Amino acid sequence: TRDNFTVYEDKIRQEITYFEPVEAPMTAVLITEYSKVLPWELLYEALMASYTFVEQMRQGDWVAVVAYDIRPEILVDFTQDRGEVYNALRRLNFPAYRESNLYDTVFDTLDRLREVDQKTAIVLLSSGLDTFSKKNLGEVLKRVKQSDAVIYAVSLGGNLRARYEDRMDPIGRMDLLQGDSALKSFAKLTGGAAFFPRFITEYPGIFQTIAALLRTQYSLGYVSSNTQKDGKTRKIKVEVNADVDGDADGD
Repeated sequence: TRDNFTVYEDKIRQEITYFEPVEAPMTAVLITEYSKVLPWELLYEALMASYTFVEQMRQGDWVAVVAYDIRPEILVDFTQDRGEVYNALRRLNFPAYRESNLYDTVFDTLDRLREVDQKTAIVLLSSGLDTFSKKNLGEVLKRVKQSDAVIYAVSLGGNLRARYEDRMDPIGRMDLLQGDSALKSFAKLTGGAAFFPRFITEYPGIFQTIAALLRTQYSLGYVSSNTQKDGKTRKIKVEVNADVDGDADGD
């Protein structure tokens, strides 16, 4: 209930003026990395994971699909037809380029989502690598902070890395760690989550979790006690006090 939530802005408690549990269809953009940068095992993993996510679609859900290599390509715009989404994914046969421009793709997708009125999520299937983007990470993170979209990042290639990471050169290992950091940042700055599966059998559970998070939410509103319009970013913290496990400790 409303009483289980406490909202702080810059460490100052705020009065919640609007509260509503929301269970509604999800609206999501699936972004899939499909580039020659990825070995064939990861291309298969990206495609398999994409199909697994689409299996979560229910009546009323809206899903769009974007694939990227040197540039993002909209495979299908928002549709409620699961068959249309499957047909779009079937276009992913052979990647055309040896570039994987993650930052440009995230930036471009967020710009397009400005035109969407409702709350939208991005499900990002990616290695986290970026090879040739015009936008740098700092520019993308700034754009991410300004977005209303929630990003759920799912890392590709966990099993392959576990088997071969000790044989990688230091630069390759550093690139992958930087990619992990970027995926975590995209998720954290938008209130989403980042997942790093080691086995393909983890994907169904991950996407079930994401779908549940998107469909079941709490909508909170407050009028800030700080009336200054100085354009500065404010830090918002939401605490939840609910004894969901029955141990009376409030967790």
